[in-house]
Amino acid sequence: MKTKKRIITKVGLMTEKFKIIKASSQSMVENYRLMVASIAPRPIAFVGTQNLKGNDNLAPFSFFNGFGANPPIIGFSPALSGRTGKPKDTLLNIQEVKEFTISMVSFEMAEQMSLSSCEYPIEVDEFSKSGFKKNNSNFIKPHGVFESPVIFECKLVDIVKLGSKPGSGNLILGEVVAFHVKENLFKGDIFDEKAMDLVGRMGYGNYVRSQDSVFTINKPKCISIGFDALPDKIKNSEQLKGSHLAKLASVDKIPPYKKSNDSFSDLYKECIHRLDQNKIDDAWQIVHQILRYE
Repeated sequence: MKTKKRIITKVGLMTEKFKIIKASSQSMVENYRLMVASIAPRPIAFVGTQNLKGNDNLAPFSFFNGFGANPPIIGFSPALSGRTGKPKDTLLNIQEVKEFTISMVSFEMAEQMSLSSCEYPIEVDEFSKSGFKKNNSNFIKPHGVFESPVIFECKLVDIVKLGSKPGSGNLILGEVVAFHVKENLFKGDIFDEKAMDLVGRMGYGNYVRSQDSVFTINKPKCISIGFDALPDKIKNSEQLKGSHLAKLASVDKIPPYKKSNDSFSDLYKECIHRLDQNKIDDAWQIVHQILRYE
């Protein structure tokens, strides 16, 4: 039995070839499942709307993001029904009233949020079905979710129709006219994003919890030397991963060697230890020793 040929890359062990899938060779459902499983994790827009009769609707959408800050624009895309091709209540309401709220979804809200994703009749209030309290908006009619850590009041900017078939998207762009932010999320003037404890959507029935997944990457403070300027011996090392090399490549120039009496039995191991501690200059001193003595 033949085994797949494998190669070591700077991002880990992986198969050598991609599987090429032509989108037109798959059904809409197959494309959708692959997209939601691979475009992940995705933030969740918990969208509150009203129709002209004042009936409330609440529904979650994970094709969602921010698109600009001046003016502040956020958007999400409710798809036409995959079975019937008909528009969802959220889209119909926004076409009528041209206003909506987006409430962010915390871990504590996730199970209740899932209840609201059922396709109830248009006259049914999903706030009641999912057990959420309504938060009054200041500048628009639709309500937000009181339990949410952050709510955006939005006025419609545009609806971009992305098709007319079952599963086709409708990109709804709205300008944020007001932010509702829970006061306990501020530490002085600093917004504590970890305290929101948001959830993100994966594929199938899977979610991620941001509080358990947050890590920090120090952004280069200068124009860095980049990967291509690293010594070949270091760049081609099997011991150093791409994440380690990126830290070495983040400096504006290679630090000069400072002769030291320190002695290490495993220079690569020591270099990795310094990099994991974000001691970049110290790691470069170990690199100099590797280049000189190994």
